[in-house]
Amino acid sequence: MEKSVVTFDKGTTCSSWNYCGERLATGSIDGTLAILDLVDPASSSFTCTTSRVHEVSIVKVVWVPPEYGGGVACICADGTLSLWEEVAEDTKPLQWKLCKGFETSSNQVLDMQFGVSFTSLKLVAAYSNVHMKVYELLDPLELKNWQLQAEF
Repeated sequence: MEKSVVTFDKGTTCSSWNYCGERLATGSIDGTLAILDLVDPASSSFTCTTSRVHEVSIVKVVWVPPEYGGGVACICADGTLSLWEEVAEDTKPLQWKLCKGFETSSNQVLDMQFGVSFTSLKLVAAYSNVHMKVYELLDPLELKNWQLQAEF
């Protein structure tokens, strides 16, 4: 018999587990990013934090590798790519802050993926004009400081 782990809200378009399987990020048709945190593995109970981060539908969400902090990258239906970082301030609840919006010009981002090298974090993005761009993050403490490393 199958057991449901989590039920998505109506309008959820994509989801992604983090690297240890204790957090789930979902994107919605209304531009909402929801983060579900596993509270009790025995009961599969979750707490949920939501933030409206875009004006259009989120079509893909991917977690930043854990050694680079709490962050997710989102691709939206309009082809934009953005990176969001989890921020905790004093007694306020966790919030998601825009770290980086990647330039797309007239071409839309169709897909992306992170890769970890010995010296840095890399992000490859595939565009609608059949080009790919490789971005590199040299300082692991600054998720906003990406530089274009290559374009194919």
